[in-house]
Order: sequence, then structure tokens, then C-alpha cells
Amino acid sequence: MGTHDTRPDSVANAPTIDRGAWPLPARAVDHLVLDSRRTTVAYYAGVALVVAGLFVTRLLPCVDYPQHLALADVARRLINPAAPEHAEYQLNYFTYNGLFHVLVARLSAVVSIELAGRLVVAASLLGTAVAVVALVRVLRRPPAHAAFFTPILFSFSVGWGFVNYVLATAIALWALVFVARAAIRPSLGAACAVGALGMLCAFAHVLAMLILCATAAALAIELAWRAVPREGPIGRRALRVLAGVACAGLPLLLGCAYCVAVNDRQYAWDPNMYRDPTMEGSAPPIWQKVVFFGAFATDLYRDASDQVVLWLAMLAMGGAAVLAWRERRAGARAPEQPPPVVGLFLVALLGYLATPSVVLGTHLIFQRLAQWVILGGLLAAPRWSSAAEGRARVWTLRIGMAAGMNAVLHCALFGWETADASSVIDELPPGRAVSAVIWEPWSIAFRNNTLAHLSGYYAARKHGRWAFAFARYLSVPVRFREHSQPAWPASGWEFSADDYDPRCKYARAFPLVIVKAPERLPVDASGEGPVRKLIFKQDAGAVRLLSHHGRYWAFDSAGLPDDGVF
Repeated sequence: MGTHDTRPDSVANAPTIDRGAWPLPARAVDHLVLDSRRTTVAYYAGVALVVAGLFVTRLLPCVDYPQHLALADVARRLINPAAPEHAEYQLNYFTYNGLFHVLVARLSAVVSIELAGRLVVAASLLGTAVAVVALVRVLRRPPAHAAFFTPILFSFSVGWGFVNYVLATAIALWALVFVARAAIRPSLGAACAVGALGMLCAFAHVLAMLILCATAAALAIELAWRAVPREGPIGRRALRVLAGVACAGLPLLLGCAYCVAVNDRQYAWDPNMYRDPTMEGSAPPIWQKVVFFGAFATDLYRDASDQVVLWLAMLAMGGAAVLAWRERRAGARAPEQPPPVVGLFLVALLGYLATPSVVLGTHLIFQRLAQWVILGGLLAAPRWSSAAEGRARVWTLRIGMAAGMNAVLHCALFGWETADASSVIDELPPGRAVSAVIWEPWSIAFRNNTLAHLSGYYAARKHGRWAFAFARYLSVPVRFREHSQPAWPASGWEFSADDYDPRCKYARAFPLVIVKAPERLPVDASGEGPVRKLIFKQDAGAVRLLSHHGRYWAFDSAGLPDDGVF
């Protein structure tokens, strides 16, 4: 399986099911390890560092994550039929964007809501990393190639806090493992596993389900064709290929039917929710998608070091392909057995290049496909030559380790930067209605607006209400009841602190105000006066200071007039 390592710690010759031209790993553990104990430890060390980054900071550097965490906390309370939240929210399990909320809500009955959310995100990343290894082992690609995925494990989608999609990605990858097994060796067990994981993926996120269907089709056709022996009548071979494709692909129709049914129901609720008249179908030109692939794929750290590590991984994969081509052209290398798996890479690359940024009113779509391009690339990358294999494997694993160290260091820096924000939330009274007015929502470590939804952390930690809640969207399982949310403001301040009007009716519905003051703001001896004047203007003296740490402040603005711009 991938190498002829004869060292005592080698697991390269782990048991396989050798029935035909394509042997499969026999034991569950054989799907989870690489070609040797040292390689396995090195790979999972890099993964562990990425996951550890989620636990070195109290606030996660994931833009939308606080919103989903707050919704999960509401879902936990809605499980109780007598909860007062039923007057404002409704819990809808028939959706394709709800698995994260349901899991966190149930888990938070045992641990705190914030630890529950962190554990589910961590499990999503770990599950993804392990699924990559399993896929590599089933497809008989060089096991160390799995480390090429580590630089994009903390992906664009994680940084933006698309946690339902991140969880669904892990499920989709495991579904692909069983798709591969079903295409190579059709069985009822494999088909049932594909169907069950497909339904779970459909409940987690509809985009991941679409990607799963496209990549599964490419993978099933390629593997079924390769796995069938060339001997025998053509008709019999064609039937065996068709049986493999059907076993691998048809069970996914259950998840597809579920998504169609959900869409039919939710579209009737509000057709306008599924379109963005100003940006629908917009996308950068293809040349920008290629040249700036690193930025679209990660775009996380302010120093762009994540893109550097990712480009190193891509250069290594490209170098392996160029070297193999030159050696074959010179007659120095025989055709590789088994050959690389290219179908998934071609489908993922085509999807990345052809998909717009805004589809059905949902933003940042094609950027999420970059992770699948890297997955396809590592499956399509050829083996290194015997002379270069040992050194290449070492450097491949070092790339994975570098990605892990980079992730945990940036998360630790973010934790240091946002400790004051977390302290302010800790000091606020529970069960209130809060809004956040955030200048400069980015940080030194992360370039995205990671603090834009800071009020969601208060809602989750203190079990309160929060402004601009995602409960207004149809696809999440926790939704506002009709007419239960405050009327929308004429000019929102979620992404523009300068637009905050303390007297508008929406602001009056959320009198607790968390502030991150701009760095440029001149301050007096206490710093409080200029902040009050900047935020509350003529009402600066009428609000009560609740907490202050560094650039973060919290005020109680209850009792202000509501005669501002609606």
C-alpha cells in the first residue's frame, strides 16, 4: 500500500482485502494510518496543531461562528416545551442547514455552550483530516500526500465561520470514502453507508451535498471502470461497471430528494430570500481565480503566511507531476500502478472556475470549492521517483507541520488580542438584549471581520437576545416567529459602526451596547468621554458604563428616546 518500507514501525503492508485488481484495506484502522508509524505521527501532529488553535482562544477567529453558536443556545432552550423563547422563535428540523445547531444544542446539555460549539468545530476538522487519509488509502495513493491537505484544513470556510458547511464537508468526505469502496467492490453495506452519510450531509448543508454528488459521480465512474478486470466479454464488463456506479451513486438520491423537498417548502415562504438582485451570479474573471487562488482558498491571516504554506504544497504537487512527466518522456519511469485518480480534481477545478461568487442569494460560493481542488490535486499527484521519494515525503510532512504551527500561533495571537472583549462580555448582566458597535472588526492575526458578530457571543454565553440575528434566515433551524423580530433599521451598523443611531427603534430594542472603539479615537484621562460622545452623541451623559477593558466598552442605554431615523 504505497511504499515498500521494511522498517519495524512500518504499517505499509497492513492487511488488505485482495479480491481482484484493486485491494482494499481490511480493517477500520488501516484506513486511518499512513505508510509508517513515524509518518502517521507526523501527519496527525500537524492536524492536532490546527485543531489546538481552536482551544487557545476564548473567542474563535471565525466571522459567522458567534451567530450560529447563539442560535444553538436558543435551540437548546427551545427543546423545553415550556421555555419562554417559544414566543419569539420556532425550531424547524426540516432544513438543510441545521446539523451544527442541533449537535451543539444537545451537547450543551452536558458541557457549556461555548465548549460544545468548539468541540463540534474541532470534530469537523479532525473528521475531515482523517477522511482524507482514508480516501488516500482506499485509492492507493501515496499516504504522505494527505499532508498536502493540512494547509487548507483551517480553510476559507472555517475562517468565515460557515460551520454548518465545515461540518458537512467532513461528512461528505467520509461519504466519498464509501463511494470509492462501493464503486470498487459493490456491496449492500457500502451502499447503505453512502445513503446514510448522504442524508446526514443533506441535513448539514445543501452546498456540501451538491459538491458530494458531483465529486461522487466523477469518482465512482473512474474507479468502477478501473476496478473491473479487462478480461471477459465487453458486455459483462459494462454491466459490472454500471453496477459499481449504481451502488456508489444511487443512494445519494435520498439526500438529493430531501434537499429538493426542503427547497420547495422554504422557497414558498419567501422567494426573495433566494436571490440577490445586485450581485447574483457575480464572479471575478477566471484569470483572477487562477492567479489569486491562494487568497480565494484561505485569505485568513493578515501576514498571508497561510497562502505561502498553501502555495508550497501546490508547488510540491506540481513538481511531482512535472518530474514524473519528464521521467516518462525520457523512458526512465514505467507507467505508475495504480495510476493517479484525476476525475475528482477535474470536476473540482471546473466547479471552482465556473461557479460564481453569489448563487441563489448566498455569497462566497466558489471560494469554498478551493478546498476540493486541493483534495483532487493530492489524489491526482503522481508518486515521486524512488530516488526522491524519501526526501519528498519528509518535506511533504514538514509542510503539514508548518501549517499546523502557523494556525495555532495565529489563533493564540488572536486570543491575546480579544481577551479584553471576552472580559467585557463576562462582566455583563445575563438575559439582556445586546447590540455590538465595532470599529475595526479585524485583528492583527486575522484579516477578516472576525469581530463583526461579537454580540452573538454575549447571546450564547449570557443567554440573551442579539441584534442582526441569523434567525431571520429561512434555512437555519432556529427562526423568528412571524412579526416577532424588531423592525429592521433604515441603516444597519453590523458592518459599519459609523451608521449606529442610538435613538432608532432597532437600537432601542437592544439597549445593551458592546463597543470596540477605533484606535484613532483621542481619549481623555479615562478614555470614557470621547467614546460616549462618539457612540451616543447628544445622549452621551444618559448612558451607564457597565464594563471597560482596553478598547472594549459596554454601556446600558436603556431609557433613551426612540425618535431617531427608523
